[in-house]
Amino acid sequence: MGEIYLELTVANLHDLDRQKEIAFLVDTGASRAWVPQKVAEELGIDPIGSIELELADGNVKEFPYGSCFFDFGGERIAGNVVIGPPNSEPIVGTHVLQDFRLVIDMERHAISRSRVMRAK
Repeated sequence: MGEIYLELTVANLHDLDRQKEIAFLVDTGASRAWVPQKVAEELGIDPIGSIELELADGNVKEFPYGSCFFDFGGERIAGNVVIGPPNSEPIVGTHVLQDFRLVIDMERHAISRSRVMRAK
């Protein structure tokens, strides 16, 4: 089927000059967005807590997370991002995809945008 990537700009909540465009692997099986530790440090995204997450292999591991802005198509949302190991791949999960009203079509290898967000 192949992989789908989504270009998002990630920015520091308190200093919008600290931002970076990142190609995120779209993972509809993940709930959270992830960035490598070195990207979080570069942007000044400090950990505000930690969360236990079940990984794709079934293991449960605790990771730090922080808050940031995500920008896509001229729209900005605030959200949490898991701070992954230094060389981990950036991943975008369902929380960010839903906030931007993005629909993933794995068969056509395409991303489209819904006009409105479902309230239910």
